[in-house]
Amino acid sequence: MKTKSVKVAFIATLVLVILNMTFLGAILGAGPGDTHAAPAKIIGHVDKQGDQELAYLLVKLVLRTRAVVAGHYGRSQSSLPGVDLLYKRSLAKNLILPAAVADGVFAEVVPHATGGRAWVKMVVAEPRNPNNRGDATALAMLDEIKDGAAFAERIAPDAYYYGEPIKANAKCMPCHGNPAGASDPLFPQFEKDGWRVGETVGAVIARVAAAN
Repeated sequence: MKTKSVKVAFIATLVLVILNMTFLGAILGAGPGDTHAAPAKIIGHVDKQGDQELAYLLVKLVLRTRAVVAGHYGRSQSSLPGVDLLYKRSLAKNLILPAAVADGVFAEVVPHATGGRAWVKMVVAEPRNPNNRGDATALAMLDEIKDGAAFAERIAPDAYYYGEPIKANAKCMPCHGNPAGASDPLFPQFEKDGWRVGETVGAVIARVAAAN
């Protein structure tokens, strides 16, 4: 068990290192309203071991990544009219978006670091990114979370799943709010989803396959 715990800690550390390298500029440029607590404080006490601990940590890391990126959309850049809008459009044009950034980093890092045993993704009912389609187990967990569960997990013979909710906030509304079906102003190839502030719109779910 000690060897497995060391391996889990190594993988989690590797993900953190790559994450910090990727977003160093964003993190250093954070304003006073952002929270950049140490990872232990962000994640809290982990009452899990082995594969369950890894899944839990991956979910927490994705949620933290999303929060850091989203924080840049709510930060004022200048008192000059139009500057904030130009800044937000620049972020969006370069795909500096909570989902796009987290998906891109973790979709590549996690399977590679775990030898293909694990993945973590944002699961929604109708994803814009087809890579975020969940399997049957993840979709069942999504239903449970959308019904109000603070988290969901499944212990299957071949894998362990863990997930936590994603709630829409005001920063999501320009592209995903009302009216549903209207053109997304930043990505006109998509339609708005009709999300409401505070609504559980998806889940971050990690799957770790059982070791052979």
